[in-house]
Amino acid sequence: MKKHYDCLIIGHSRGNLKRTVKMFELAFGKQSAAYQDMDQGFLTYENNPYTPLDFLNHLNGETFKDTPLSNTDFLWPPILVIGSFLAQHNITFDHVSDGDNVELIKKKLKENTYTTIAVTTTLYVEANPIVAITKVIRSCNVDAKIIVGGPYIMSNTADVPQKTINKLLTQLSVDVCVVSSEGQKALTNIINALKTNTDLATVKNIIFKNDSGEFIHNETEIEYNEMKTNRIDYALFKEDFANGFASIGTAKSCPYACSYCTFPQRAGRYSYLTVAEVEEELNQLNDLGIHTLTFYDDTFNVPKKRFKDILRMMIKNNYNFKWNSFFRADQCDEETIDLMAASGCEGVFLGMESGSDLQLKRMNKTSRKKDYQFAIPRLEKHNILTHVNFIVGFPGETEETIQETIDFVNEFKPALYKAQIWYCEKLSPIWNERETYDIQGEGFDWSHNTMDSLEAMKWLDHFVDSVETSIYNREEGFGQWSFFYLQRKGFSLEQIKQYVRSFYDIVFYQRKHQTKEIPAEMLASLMESGKLSTNNVEVY
Repeated sequence: MKKHYDCLIIGHSRGNLKRTVKMFELAFGKQSAAYQDMDQGFLTYENNPYTPLDFLNHLNGETFKDTPLSNTDFLWPPILVIGSFLAQHNITFDHVSDGDNVELIKKKLKENTYTTIAVTTTLYVEANPIVAITKVIRSCNVDAKIIVGGPYIMSNTADVPQKTINKLLTQLSVDVCVVSSEGQKALTNIINALKTNTDLATVKNIIFKNDSGEFIHNETEIEYNEMKTNRIDYALFKEDFANGFASIGTAKSCPYACSYCTFPQRAGRYSYLTVAEVEEELNQLNDLGIHTLTFYDDTFNVPKKRFKDILRMMIKNNYNFKWNSFFRADQCDEETIDLMAASGCEGVFLGMESGSDLQLKRMNKTSRKKDYQFAIPRLEKHNILTHVNFIVGFPGETEETIQETIDFVNEFKPALYKAQIWYCEKLSPIWNERETYDIQGEGFDWSHNTMDSLEAMKWLDHFVDSVETSIYNREEGFGQWSFFYLQRKGFSLEQIKQYVRSFYDIVFYQRKHQTKEIPAEMLASLMESGKLSTNNVEVY
């Protein structure tokens, strides 16, 4: 007999890379900044595109045949938040963390029934992965209502004509759309309305398709769910932590207002758990056998005192896991880094964005170059792997400011870095200064009074070609997390570094020479560094 759940939550999907590449080519053209940005994330081998993890699976096919290496080899964080909220409100749920796991989705739809299916969109910048998931669901002829919400939806519905929104929702093939930066309460209200045959017109913050196939745009209001009263119930997901990887959020939103970022506007006011509340959650995760923990707070080390108190608590409790997080260098001192090392920190992600103080000021960043000059060498000295992110082409960018950033990387040598072109969002604060900078266009297709997006892409290639001291590492398809993940799978840190360096050497060689061919010595280096020689023995 089939089991019934009120909701099936489906996590992140990367989508089919080959299909995505073709779609970008057809939609934007190979010379567009959108295509060029994506083109920096994969190499072509035997006419097939590969991300770094894809190619590792190719090289170690037999070793990882049953459980391929994957960036989704952990429970997708929105599932923790949504599932815990639903359970707290007496709503039953099931979940699939990996949206690319088509066979598991089909299996669940065959063996169970659901009132709703909720598709998360946290990291999506285009529709293709969502369409792929809804297509799979529709192919199973289920009666459940398909609901989609999250950042992708917010970015594509804010200040957008209803006709355009309706066209998007038709493309996505969904029944209900949650238009709220936080949608747990709206999802709960949708499910309760469907269970009691109540008209969905009574539910705020949604767009839904009525019986006539028309999209109805309901009244909206701000939804804000306090962290303290909506805690994660990790016991609900015990089986999902069997592989030892977990992620945790200890704060909501961000206290800063960087002019390129829309996150604080979407996430609401900044709030965070107390040290005692964080300890409760870490104790739960430690008891579940977690060995690798990611803090996904945008500003984990803010406020500084709370951060130090958390670190001292972690040292006192002598947890069995290592951890990584985002990190703000302007909230850093010697004691902080010493405590981080002693508490098991193995890596941090620093959103520096520019090596030019003038650009940092334009970005409304509170940090300055000196903060990173202080932090990076000290973090690396404590064997804390540093990844530094940069934006190329933000309004005001010039050849001189780009060179400042390149010089910074070469001098201070973060282990990893990524440079990406500025993505123009009309909801970001810099848009209010569009007349000052003569900003035109949006997304990856923009221009301003010192640069356009295609010029920025050329500078980005020059950036990577000019950096000799650090390893370029594109977050999409791999990410800093993968360095810790692969170490748990038997690879050494130095081996992973060499592999990633070899991989992106090929990516940028193919870009520079407009070829799909790979020089024999470059391919040999990639294959040698990518082969696992420890028979997939867990080393942690």
